[in-house]
Amino acid sequence: MSPRLTLEPVDNIPSDSQVCHYDELSEDAKEELPLLTVSDGVSVDGSIADGFHNCDLVKSTDYYEVSVV
Repeated sequence: MSPRLTLEPVDNIPSDSQVCHYDELSEDAKEELPLLTVSDGVSVDGSIADGFHNCDLVKSTDYYEVSVV
């Protein structure tokens, strides 16, 4: 089963969060990012999900909390 990835916008950034910036993501993850920011729980390839595993938050134009299930 493919992992489901959700990105939720956040306003408060906890000081102990691991933040990944857009330019640090793999090319595959960068391509999926626009879809992930407007959809709830998108099934993605495992290699894309792996690119987000070390991130609590992703910084693009806004900050997004990462959830991989």
